[in-house]
Amino acid sequence: IPPMRVFHKLLRIDEQEFMRATAATFKLGIAFEDWGKIGDRYIHSFGQTGRETWLGGFHHFWLRGLEKGFDAEYGQYCLEWLAGRAGKFATSPKSDINFAYHLDATLYAKYLRKLSEQFGTRRIEGKISQVNRHPESGFIESLTLESGQTIEGDLFVDCSGNR
Repeated sequence: IPPMRVFHKLLRIDEQEFMRATAATFKLGIAFEDWGKIGDRYIHSFGQTGRETWLGGFHHFWLRGLEKGFDAEYGQYCLEWLAGRAGKFATSPKSDINFAYHLDATLYAKYLRKLSEQFGTRRIEGKISQVNRHPESGFIESLTLESGQTIEGDLFVDCSGNR
């Protein structure tokens, strides 16, 4: 998703290093095959379609055009959609084209773990046997592992994934 780029900027993640480490490619949108019927293709682009005006949203003008017989696809008014259809894209610091990444999620998790540990994050692996909550607020105060170790903290992140 495009907001991932903002997250990476906040963490000062080098885009080229990140892409190599996660086998990432650029993504301008998501294609849905056979969306309305067999043979249809819908592309949800990550960019803005058309330009808003003080009169209303672009989609109102596009729909009015359809009523009048104009049959241009909605996506033809989106730079990201056009670039994706043409198979052409290049990044530039001066461009405002919106994009995301297609990546290996397992490699991404390993990359973030390595990066966070370089910044001093302490990773503790184990099975949780008990979650200890504050009696009034219900906030997590500590975790007890099967080994008997108790871990206190201000922030706990569940990295167990789908189970």
